[in-house]
Amino acid sequence: MKRFKALKIILFIILALLVFGSGFLLGLDFTYKYNIRIPAISEILPKKAVTSNDAATEEEQEDSSTSIKSIEQAIELILKEAINPKTRNELIVAAIQGILLKLEDNHAEYFSKEQYAKIMESYKGIMSGGIGIIVTLNDKKQVEVVKIIPDSPSSSLDIQQGDLIKKVNGDVADGITLEEVVSKITGPVGTDVNITFYRPSELRSFELTIKRGTFTVPNFVSEMIDGNIAYIQYYDFQEGGAEQVGKEIDNMIGKGAQGIILDLRNNLGGVLNDAVNLCDLFLDKDKLIVRVIGRVEGKEISKDYNATEGKYLDIPLIVLINEYSASASELCAGAFQDHERAMLIGERSFGKGTVQTLHILSDGSGIKFTTAKYYLPLGESIDSTGIEPDIKVSIDPDLKTDTQKNKAVEEMKKIIKWF
Repeated sequence: MKRFKALKIILFIILALLVFGSGFLLGLDFTYKYNIRIPAISEILPKKAVTSNDAATEEEQEDSSTSIKSIEQAIELILKEAINPKTRNELIVAAIQGILLKLEDNHAEYFSKEQYAKIMESYKGIMSGGIGIIVTLNDKKQVEVVKIIPDSPSSSLDIQQGDLIKKVNGDVADGITLEEVVSKITGPVGTDVNITFYRPSELRSFELTIKRGTFTVPNFVSEMIDGNIAYIQYYDFQEGGAEQVGKEIDNMIGKGAQGIILDLRNNLGGVLNDAVNLCDLFLDKDKLIVRVIGRVEGKEISKDYNATEGKYLDIPLIVLINEYSASASELCAGAFQDHERAMLIGERSFGKGTVQTLHILSDGSGIKFTTAKYYLPLGESIDSTGIEPDIKVSIDPDLKTDTQKNKAVEEMKKIIKWF
């Protein structure tokens, strides 16, 4: 570890059910990837006994019961007398959405039974009925393509990062929620969906008819560069992903790798446990990885996640980040940076430092809302600020070469030579 700190000075460079960035993988959801079994925040954070002073008074409980009955009464009256009839389910959903709206939480959302089922399916890394692209809602509230999944229905088509989805089967995509756009795109395997894209870089629109399919969604790919640099692009944090990366690193070191480039660009988040486990591969025992502060039973509680036994403590590490590196990606990059374990190259990250928990409701639908914030080892929250790389490198859209990756390779060669 000391050798790496010295190296940084010589080179003059400074470097979970929980989630994430705002977005969906069309077929695999990455915003809500908490765990195969979604734990409640009370399971994530340590429990604290509730005293009689903390409990609601009988009067408060009675008022709450009366209010719930009032909601039921309002629904019954509307069903019987409203001139614009609605179904009971529509009214119940509207009531839930109204409650979430009151939270003034940009990440609070309601999911239908079907949407929730797709989310749960996605944790297995298998997509059925998707087209194989990741999208997010950009700062102009447009649905923007972040990534195309290899060996998916979209991988052989002319779809690029930065393309905007304007219509789905003729329905305008602007002005509706990201979830609605996703639900329109996904469907039964073997059926077609017609999507109108707009490519800002070429100022043109184009339409594609894509057949929905079933495909495996990998969470990383790897390659050896120049015979001694292990390059791993980590797509998202899935349950058990870090374990597989560890096996791949062992394999690549066996083939002669002397340094590792971990590419977290366009990685919008994932399972907290996987992010912690990935950090654990490279950090020494008892190093703080992240602190989560949230609410349990009305009380503010915090929990520290510490490294156990790092397996790759001395091998040089470079991490690539960009504006689409969010939440769990930032957690890892920030932990490496705070502990001076890795050099960060690329662009400032997204800035997502809050935690959302997904809960299933009695009818199979679900809700998500913010329950906690996470803090990096030095105590900073990156929410709305992001992480600045040690070496800033922008991507030139007119160039076909990956300038950020090339810079990482260049710096790693210097590090290996120095070692």
